[in-house]
Amino acid sequence: MNLWYTERGLTDTRGQRSVQREASRIDSGKGMLMDETRLKTILEGFRERRILVVGDFYLDAYWLIDKTKSTLSLETPWHTNPVVGQRYSPGAAGTVTNNLRALEVGEVYTLGVIGEDGFGRSLLDCLQANGCITDFMIAAPDRVTPTYLKPIHRGYEGIETEGPRFDIENHAEMGAEVEEAVIRALHQGVPMVEGVIIGDQMPHDNWGVITDRVRGEICRLAVDYPDKVFYADSRTRIGKYRHVIIKPNRFEAKRAVDANWTGVEVDVEEAKRCGRILTERTGKPVYLTVGERGILIFHDGRVEHVPGVPLDQELDPVGAGDSVSAGIVPTLCGSSRREGNIYVEAAQVGNLVASITVTKLGTTGTASHAELIERFRAMA
Repeated sequence: MNLWYTERGLTDTRGQRSVQREASRIDSGKGMLMDETRLKTILEGFRERRILVVGDFYLDAYWLIDKTKSTLSLETPWHTNPVVGQRYSPGAAGTVTNNLRALEVGEVYTLGVIGEDGFGRSLLDCLQANGCITDFMIAAPDRVTPTYLKPIHRGYEGIETEGPRFDIENHAEMGAEVEEAVIRALHQGVPMVEGVIIGDQMPHDNWGVITDRVRGEICRLAVDYPDKVFYADSRTRIGKYRHVIIKPNRFEAKRAVDANWTGVEVDVEEAKRCGRILTERTGKPVYLTVGERGILIFHDGRVEHVPGVPLDQELDPVGAGDSVSAGIVPTLCGSSRREGNIYVEAAQVGNLVASITVTKLGTTGTASHAELIERFRAMA
């Protein structure tokens, strides 16, 4: 069963002996183990939560190409790629919404920018079919809908292989008019919800939804609404957020603290150093993921560790960070900050969600309440 550890000692994912034996079990506020009843209470509360997801929404497009039906083109020297099946799902910030809805979060609002194109319509259809409220989505004529086209090539005997991805993205900064529309939608949406998840996906500054100006407005809203949970996940700009909870992985945290770093590994001690600096900058808790070792939590001058869930099977880590976020935020929204060690409980739920989604190969998986409870029982 999972243990958590203070700065004075960490264990590996199998729960072996800590460095200085400073272990104590997790509970809903007594430092003991969170039991199944508490987990069920948290999950049942998800149905009452209201969360806004703002950021870069992508469309994941899977095209099944049956190479056995390919013919030589009459006009070119190339063989055709017959598409015999299509599947679409929300990606990037949309992956967070997929997980929130699978976890039965009551109201999930989406705020993003799409193009006035067919992919934009498909993305909206997918979000709405999943039960998301898309009133704040903005369609702009000079933008494209970010889309990942993923060709799946099928050969003889049903053998399938995913080919190189085609990326459709915006290659220019977002215009001031669209930026203004995003900020207006933020001011409309934030009062309606308990939590805001920021999905800052685009690697180039100001090319995506979370421009410098939009980020600044989010940080100001976090100050104006101190009782709401603001939580940011960003691949390249996590160090620019203030007054909000952030969730970097160990590499993102290292780059946020040491901009010129070019290494390839970050150990736990270095991750802890970076986490302390980041929580001082933000003035808020930091959830720092350390791969299979789990999550380090920095809050109230403390550093705590929730180990990862050990899994002995083939795994697909795509979307794991988004599933962690989908477990953490509604847990925090549903509990008082004075209620036990809610920050650790939220990390436990996030770990449980990710431990299920990574086992679903070839797709960006989600987790249900029943799956979470089954995994919790197996760990116990």
